[in-house]
Amino acid sequence: MFLETLTPDLTFNEVLGLPKAEVRADIDQIYRMFELERTIRFFGQYHWETETSEAEVEPGELTLENVAAHTFQVASSVQLLAPHFQNLNKAKAIELALLHDQLEVFTGDKDPVGEDGQGRSTHAFNQAMRELKLHEEQVALTRISSSLRPSMRDDYRALMEEVLYEKSTEAHLVKAIDKLQALAFVRLMKNGKFTPEHIAFTIRYSRLGVEKFPELYNHFVTVFSDLMEDISKKSQCDIPSFCAAVNQILSGNDAGENRSSKRIALIGKSGSGKSTVANLLQLHCGTTRVSTGAVCRKISMQLFGNEFKSSTQRIDDALTQIDPSVFLNAALLNVSNDSSICIDSLRFESDLELARKRKLITIKVVAPDELRLSRLKNRGQVFDPLTDGKHRSETALDEAEVDFTIENLGDLADLDRAVRAICLAQA
Repeated sequence: MFLETLTPDLTFNEVLGLPKAEVRADIDQIYRMFELERTIRFFGQYHWETETSEAEVEPGELTLENVAAHTFQVASSVQLLAPHFQNLNKAKAIELALLHDQLEVFTGDKDPVGEDGQGRSTHAFNQAMRELKLHEEQVALTRISSSLRPSMRDDYRALMEEVLYEKSTEAHLVKAIDKLQALAFVRLMKNGKFTPEHIAFTIRYSRLGVEKFPELYNHFVTVFSDLMEDISKKSQCDIPSFCAAVNQILSGNDAGENRSSKRIALIGKSGSGKSTVANLLQLHCGTTRVSTGAVCRKISMQLFGNEFKSSTQRIDDALTQIDPSVFLNAALLNVSNDSSICIDSLRFESDLELARKRKLITIKVVAPDELRLSRLKNRGQVFDPLTDGKHRSETALDEAEVDFTIENLGDLADLDRAVRAICLAQA
């Protein structure tokens, strides 16, 4: 597994809820549907001898995709993935998927990569070009809708504008799967033959899909994991050097996109959603997650054979007698002063004081007790609210003043919007 050496830290996030086996099954089914593109209709049949002899591809080959094939794959993937999300209207999402690229009849398929190979001058990462593309799509929409029968025009325009302007959760899902399907196609089509430049663009372009619908983060990670395994098996390159080259390109792109160094620290009770916020900050702000609890949990496993709160809190009480911020200091040992980081949990006043001295942005994540306890139970964490919940590591910063507060009510899309708002405020 080479994902850990790339930016961002592309690892499976257990917090997002869907079991790994289900995500794996989803991705395998998405791959399977590409077999339809390898199957050529009429090939070799009676009455089709001339066309068969003139065909430029053979059955079983995967070739550059046309827009119709892409549309089918997106709609098929929407039909597959939408049932994971109970608040979605699956039928509507499928309809939006069938429509989402119809304007390309007039606009054509816009190149997101551009001449530099990184999309700096295209609609992918250039706001002016994005607005120009949207204007062309509006013209195309008027052109198409005006040619439809009168009884259909208004409904067609309303649906197309819904997906164009991403007015609904279903539209966000379609836009995300549009990027996921492209990532799956690229993986199958390239078969491990990638350059660092192509991987750097692919990571950044896939981020756009995750931003549209964060609940699909693990699906993107799974495809990307497969893609990197292809490279490791079929490429003759030195993988560490390859990954270093990708990171260098990403660093340059991030600088070009005004991603200034961000230094953030999170505060929140167990189960409030700090890990998810840390992952979203990594996605939107480019921060690297710094875990203050990793050392404590490791010690707990070595001493007690578990990571129960009662065990880690005993270790807290013992070692903070030596250094009140022992675990924060341990986590920061190898972190440079100018790197973009997200400390995933401050627990004590001394931690907060240290974070302020280092001029970190502080974010408190709050969630209803019932929701927090449900999350802890679902992840298999032993936590007694009457004892563990009253330990000073849970209560010491209850009244602390922070720069931002995020209320996490369990809706990942709302949480993502809150994180993005903070990132924009700090840009």
